[in-house]
Amino acid sequence: MRYLLLALPLVAAAAAAPDRASDRAALLTADRALAERTAALGLTEGFLPALSEQAAYLHPGAPLLRGADKIRALLQTPDSAGHVTWTPAFADVSADGRLGYSYGFLRSTGSRGKYLACWVKDQRGWRIVAYARTRLVPVSDSAATPHRAASGDAVRGPGDPSELIRADSSFSAMSVAQGAKPAFLAYATDDAISFGGGPGINDGRQAIGAAFDGFPSGAVLAWWPVAAVIAESGDLGCTVGEAKIESLKQYSKYLTIWRRQRDGSWKFVADGGNARPAP
Repeated sequence: MRYLLLALPLVAAAAAAPDRASDRAALLTADRALAERTAALGLTEGFLPALSEQAAYLHPGAPLLRGADKIRALLQTPDSAGHVTWTPAFADVSADGRLGYSYGFLRSTGSRGKYLACWVKDQRGWRIVAYARTRLVPVSDSAATPHRAASGDAVRGPGDPSELIRADSSFSAMSVAQGAKPAFLAYATDDAISFGGGPGINDGRQAIGAAFDGFPSGAVLAWWPVAAVIAESGDLGCTVGEAKIESLKQYSKYLTIWRRQRDGSWKFVADGGNARPAP
């Protein structure tokens, strides 16, 4: 399998360390502005221009799409999203201020969903390189929104995206060998989030693990990364890939955000995905 491995070059060398608090605020502002443009102009005119040319788009029920042309074709279908707005709940950025992620809630009349986005910053500003969302489901009240402080000091390292491919593949191997719950507990940071089922977000490592308590006995969750993007500062990155539970004939795709740990290893801070068609 061929992987897309991208290390992000700096647009310009900084004389001093980036102001990460300012960068986080700028990313949240960009996300909110994109929501406003999309509400006003629609998906093809408002949302699509914010995607990079080789962006990965994870739409519920669709294949994993790569590239602006394939994404445009999907977004132009009548049932691609409908009238939807969203509100970011959290954002964080890499040490060099060039890669970040955000997540939050999608909303439509009487319905709610979730999204996770990986962003890079170039000469045009913040642009999305990977985006995953869930289906909108009816809700009678608002789901709890995670509130947390951004992570502490970044742990820099090599800006080598193959590290993320190896970490993600090892994560999957542990799921196959030991079970999904032990693997997710081992690879999640204490403050990680995941989509989970329903309108809410699994908030924290223990909640992510508890979501697998009803996992069918004997079912094996396996996955494989097909693309990785990493900041040149080597502390933050994302992978996208495909997953399956073969015994249940369930097939899905995912976007995972990774942060380097103090010992140099990688754990995920955010994970989301949705169904894809059977092969």
